[in-house]
Amino acid sequence: MLTNQVVPLLRQLSHTEKLLLLNLLVADLLNESGLTPLSIQHSSSSQGLHDSFEAAAILSQVLTNKKELTHG
Repeated sequence: MLTNQVVPLLRQLSHTEKLLLLNLLVADLLNESGLTPLSIQHSSSSQGLHDSFEAAAILSQVLTNKKELTHG
């Protein structure tokens, strides 16, 4: 599928779905690159990016607030 075919579909996703997709893509890229985030390297837990729902919620709120400030 080409990028110009995917973008309109991605724009239809909810804010939360976009954040979850972003987390999935970052995790896949890190995995393909053989990299591990520093927070996971030094942590005794095995929590990954896809498990960080609290962080996603906070990021979502910050982005919403910034959008409101920027766009009135």
